[in-house]
Amino acid sequence: MSIRYLIILLITGILINLNAFANDALNSVQIVEGITQQRPRNTRKTIGRRYVWNFQGKHYTVLMTIDLEKYNSYSGKERYDIPKLVEEGRTTIGNLTREFQRTFKQNPSWKRQDRVDFVLSFVQSLPYTLDDVTTGYDEFRRYAVETLIEGGGDCEDTTILVAAILRGFGEATALIFTPGHIALGVTGNFTGTSVTYNGKKYYYCETTGTGWTVGMLPASSGQTIEAIVPLTPSAISPAPKPNKVTPTLPVQPTPTPEVIEPTPQTPPVVPESEKPKPKTQVTKTETNVLGTIITILFIGGGIGIPLCFILYRFLQNQIDDDPEEDYDAFNPTDSSPTDPLDQ
Repeated sequence: MSIRYLIILLITGILINLNAFANDALNSVQIVEGITQQRPRNTRKTIGRRYVWNFQGKHYTVLMTIDLEKYNSYSGKERYDIPKLVEEGRTTIGNLTREFQRTFKQNPSWKRQDRVDFVLSFVQSLPYTLDDVTTGYDEFRRYAVETLIEGGGDCEDTTILVAAILRGFGEATALIFTPGHIALGVTGNFTGTSVTYNGKKYYYCETTGTGWTVGMLPASSGQTIEAIVPLTPSAISPAPKPNKVTPTLPVQPTPTPEVIEPTPQTPPVVPESEKPKPKTQVTKTETNVLGTIITILFIGGGIGIPLCFILYRFLQNQIDDDPEEDYDAFNPTDSSPTDPLDQ
């Protein structure tokens, strides 16, 4: 009888786990230490997402594919009751919670606060719709899977996402409402700012901005608590054993651009008949000398022609001033010889 009872429990557990996996909207999730250049592809049935964030001086990358049909099914769902949105996220992003658990196993030195801070650092890295720490929130609340696909949201959306993940770990959490803001509280052996409700201390967890750890209260959040809504702890099935863990992809460093040396090319052989005839080129020096000569000739001509004309006029004037002197020179009176017969 006891064996039959154990078999029934075993089958029931298997069915519960199969149902949990069937409801999961994340087809695959993988967290890699470091920055990987790999990106999940979008297909007709899935949407790929890649997020990179920093925790304790190290970079981490999460790669995930999300079922498109399940994502579209959220368009008409009710969004008023936040605890229901958290519970819905706990089951639909179970693969993400399991991947966080695998990462915790790979870092056994992490304490409980390190694990919660690791989840907070991931959610805080998602883009925020307004400021680092919000001063208001709207009434359009997103489910956890919607926040993952749309790459962020306001304080309500990120609080729902963090609460869904931490509830999957079995953490006791509560929604903390302050004027115009909402955050998450988590119980445990933590330090820092906390609020007490029904004998339990809930340490403040800011889900917007970056760098906020458990127990840190931003100054802009205020000190007035309007309401505290505890969320029932409800852990999902644990992560598979290490021998079943999907091996993480190696971090692909950004490739250094390869320097390509130019390959020397042999000039093509051109037939003699097709070679262009050399052109006579006048160098700059030859041009300058030729110009100088032309300038000198131009100036010399301009000066020499007037001088020649003046010299010509001068000589002409000298001849006109002494006509008799010229006549006597050609007709001497006493220079002819005497004829001896005349004597």
